[in-house]
Amino acid sequence: MSDWNRHLDSDEPEAPEALVAALRTSRPESLFIPPTLDEAILREAHRRLASSKKVSFNLFRILPWLAAATAIVLAFSFVYLSQKPRFAREDLNHDGRVDILDAFTLAKQIKSGAPLKSTLDINGDGVVDHRDFETIAAHAVRLDKGGRS
Repeated sequence: MSDWNRHLDSDEPEAPEALVAALRTSRPESLFIPPTLDEAILREAHRRLASSKKVSFNLFRILPWLAAATAIVLAFSFVYLSQKPRFAREDLNHDGRVDILDAFTLAKQIKSGAPLKSTLDINGDGVVDHRDFETIAAHAVRLDKGGRS
């Protein structure tokens, strides 16, 4: 066991003899505090505690911050909600990529015989026909140079 632990475990405090003797012989003097001073301190404490509990709400202090926050939310909402997702012209099923399924979708629409939108004229020749289907199919299976195979 170390000296430190032994010191903490001991029952007798170790203080200089002169200090111990002075503490035993000293007598505390009685200090007179007038009751009026006691009451004044108590009143002031009650007054300060009561005033700190009041929460002041100043609308004019918070109004500029509220207006700024509202403007930011409205601006963000306007920009975010006004943007439509943009897809490649050839991405007919709007899945974010041009693949053979887009060509299949166009082939199916052409085969149905229903009137077709001019936006489906992929090759720009003024007619929506099998050549537009072939353009999408060629784009879908094309391998870019330098890409992974």
